[in-house]
Amino acid sequence: MSSFRHWSDIGELGFVAGMRLLLWLYRKLGSWAFTVAAQPVVLYYFLANAEARSCSRQYLQRLQRCGVLDNVSWILVYRHFNAFARSVVDKLGIWADPANCGSICFSNRQLLLDQLDTGRGAILLGAHLGNMEICRSISRSNKRLKLNILVHTPHAERFNQLLRELQLHCELELIEVSQLSPATAIRLAACIERGEFIAVLADRVPVASRDRVRRIEFFGEPAPFPEGPFILASILKCPVYTLFCVPAEEGYVIRCDHFADRLRLPRRDRGEELERVMRRFVAVLESQVRAAPLQWFNFYRFWNQPK
Repeated sequence: MSSFRHWSDIGELGFVAGMRLLLWLYRKLGSWAFTVAAQPVVLYYFLANAEARSCSRQYLQRLQRCGVLDNVSWILVYRHFNAFARSVVDKLGIWADPANCGSICFSNRQLLLDQLDTGRGAILLGAHLGNMEICRSISRSNKRLKLNILVHTPHAERFNQLLRELQLHCELELIEVSQLSPATAIRLAACIERGEFIAVLADRVPVASRDRVRRIEFFGEPAPFPEGPFILASILKCPVYTLFCVPAEEGYVIRCDHFADRLRLPRRDRGEELERVMRRFVAVLESQVRAAPLQWFNFYRFWNQPK
């Protein structure tokens, strides 16, 4: 465990200046040319980053043992890397022009539209699965939508500046949340009261709250999941939905389901109820990963984190 690195210590692949350059290339070359141009980058990262390569293989082998995959080879690992690169390309496309993401199947869109009509916002629980940015498409049918995405990075304001340059700030904002302070809770409560949605990716342990986790069985072995998203939902006293977006043959499929009208964590049985709720979410996440195994993008030792 002495060699373990928290996911945040590994660092992000992109930064704001680089995103500007990539967006410029995307707009000039288009999706197809950009995908081809990105292949040398994917190959280099695959060959040079032994840690990410090993973690991807271990993850895929775990799915093989659970009957999700038939055979795991280095070719499949490379396809996993390529799937992540493709999600980056699509992310750039949706930022550059929402029409770039192709057809979107969102069969129960009305679920969120009905929530908007109540005038009160909600929590959207997601994960590093597929491409959450595509979910911006739900704003096409209702201009009142405002999506706030909670992130655990000090660079959130820089990305917000980029979003403002792209004229996306009116419908999408990143909020940096290293820890849940009273000021943060008040800010998020105001978002809910304004009828805005708050998206939380609930499959990574936050930087400043590494001890606030529960080890929940995930594909046959306990793995650490953060308590924060579920405690936040209970504090905000608002409806909760699960939201995932994965590629399909000609575009994307958005999967949204009602999770709870409100999460209640009574003081007497707080720990037991919190774990029960988290187990429900992890079960939902596992079913989504089973349906799209190459779309889960956590290239670090997810299960073997220190207790």
